[in-house]
Amino acid sequence: MLHLILTIFLGMTTLSISVLFFYALKRINSYENIILKVNDTIEFINHQLKIIDDKGHFEADDEVGFFFEEMKQLGQELEQLFETEVEDGSKEEEKKKE
Repeated sequence: MLHLILTIFLGMTTLSISVLFFYALKRINSYENIILKVNDTIEFINHQLKIIDDKGHFEADDEVGFFFEEMKQLGQELEQLFETEVEDGSKEEEKKKE
């Protein structure tokens, strides 16, 4: 009788822990997807700012130039928030030098 009660108790405990892990992993994956979307958006914005900057350098006196300079600074700050992972440390150092 005691064996049956322990088996049922352990079975229910295992099942409830498994369900909790499932929902925790599901939530973690959804947060990871949100972070990846934000990172992709930041990379896209940064790429667009580089294209705009390559087409022509605006003077700081000009209102448009001021706007793009501020956007460039915001892009750099956002880029620093999401550091890219690089397996080779020397590549990362070369990237920082550029």
